[in-house]
Amino acid sequence: MTLDGAARGVIVALPEDYRPDRPYNLVVAFHGRTNSNAEVRRYFGLEGQAGEPAIVVYPASMKDSRGLNVWSDPGDPPDRLRDFRLFDAVLETMADAYCLDMGRVFVVGHSLGGSFANSLACARGGVIRGLASVGGGSVRPKDCGGPVAAMVLHNPRDEQVPVSEALRLRRALLAQDGLPTGSEPEEPHRFNCRRYGAEGAANPVLWCPLADDRTRNGRFYPHQWPQGVGPAIMAFFARLE
Repeated sequence: MTLDGAARGVIVALPEDYRPDRPYNLVVAFHGRTNSNAEVRRYFGLEGQAGEPAIVVYPASMKDSRGLNVWSDPGDPPDRLRDFRLFDAVLETMADAYCLDMGRVFVVGHSLGGSFANSLACARGGVIRGLASVGGGSVRPKDCGGPVAAMVLHNPRDEQVPVSEALRLRRALLAQDGLPTGSEPEEPHRFNCRRYGAEGAANPVLWCPLADDRTRNGRFYPHQWPQGVGPAIMAFFARLE
């Protein structure tokens, strides 16, 4: 698609049994600073999960002067990041082309893509049903568009995005959703998750301090996207009313 005269690549992954006569969840997944949308599609693990079938869309960012991926222009205020409008365009295009359940639009991101998804879930809170981010930051608009269910996964030993950012995000999400500060253990226990909000709450916040420090080849990298996170995110989205 084209936005502001620039061509933007978008990967659209349909369920194998897609039917145009039934509404589908839409998941928009944002990559980080150094990986492409094709690369995160391979390791996010969002497609083909049990539960509700979904259309998963992977937009491509633009590059900055250093050749790194960015979702905003220098100097963009937090409430008007450039690619908020890319999300709007993706949603409009997908709704025109496919059968969507517009009440079940979700965003996912890792690292810089997680930071962008965190901001987007505030700016478009009246449109987005649920958020899931891994290792993302917490700079967000001052005023949110509405409540949003959220799953925040962050390794306390993350050396690229400090856990203080994730804790600030958690506080902001609790305020956005009007939730108390008490929590209970929640699935998936594999990621040490706790739930804010009563069981069955419309917009719970899951706080998951990951303990996955090493990659499959043994490298210390607590900023990673751990194995099993993709299916856990899709299961969280499926549980939401």
